[in-house]
Amino acid sequence: MVLRVVPLFIVAAIAAADASSQVEVSGDWASNWDDVKLVREGNYVHGTYVCCGGGTIDGKIYEDRIIRYHWKQPNGGEGEGVWEIVSSERLEGTWGSGQSDDDGGRWDLVRKSALAN
Repeated sequence: MVLRVVPLFIVAAIAAADASSQVEVSGDWASNWDDVKLVREGNYVHGTYVCCGGGTIDGKIYEDRIIRYHWKQPNGGEGEGVWEIVSSERLEGTWGSGQSDDDGGRWDLVRKSALAN
């Protein structure tokens, strides 16, 4: 049996390269359902939205390109949704009520700073 020792600086470099490949989704977004604010913490995303009385978003990022989220409003409305991270300036997806993640229709986001350009 041959044991291989990997120097710590190589492991750190690989981890840093992997972290830098993550698309940043934190920030202010405009959408077809009004403004959205997202915060990314590792593979988790949380935030708020303005539409329909406002609400919260809690989700998880899969394979660094898909966000599966749960939305909830103070009036009791809630459901699921999914966004594809198309770029650092665009998320495209759907939302749904209850267990569905698409029966509500499209929910596409564009980073507000991209609209200013």
